[in-house]
Amino acid sequence: MTRRILNLLTHPGLALILRLYLAGVFIYASLYKINFPAEFADNIAGYLIVPHWLVNPLAVFMPWLELVSGLFLLAGVRVRAASLIISGMLAMFTVAVVVALLQDTPINCGCFQSVGEAISWWTVLRDLVWLGMSVHVYRYDRLVHMDRLFMVKPEELGL
Repeated sequence: MTRRILNLLTHPGLALILRLYLAGVFIYASLYKINFPAEFADNIAGYLIVPHWLVNPLAVFMPWLELVSGLFLLAGVRVRAASLIISGMLAMFTVAVVVALLQDTPINCGCFQSVGEAISWWTVLRDLVWLGMSVHVYRYDRLVHMDRLFMVKPEELGL
């Protein structure tokens, strides 16, 4: 019985479903932030953990990184690299939310739009679940990778 559950949890099909879900989450999360970087910069500054000179570059760069990583997951291109980047962002987001909660900073999450949900321990739990999904994708995803269609083996080049 436990072997069957373990096979189900490590199945590449589950990893594909999680990969597509995370792609949707990160693509959706990036769209508002790309259109309104000043509002996203206010959200970043509200966490009170980023130096002031780094707020604006982060507000411009991070949403594009979310979008590109999400699109890579969706297309099945460099899936391990994209899931590793998403894992790093999720770890960073989780630490930022925990620090803000411990400092009792009353701010909005800034995850999907500037005026939205206030941070809470549910935000931390959600981010940790997404982090687990991203690690699962990194570890077990092997299905529908577009970059494999274009890879050339050394034997095919005559090397």
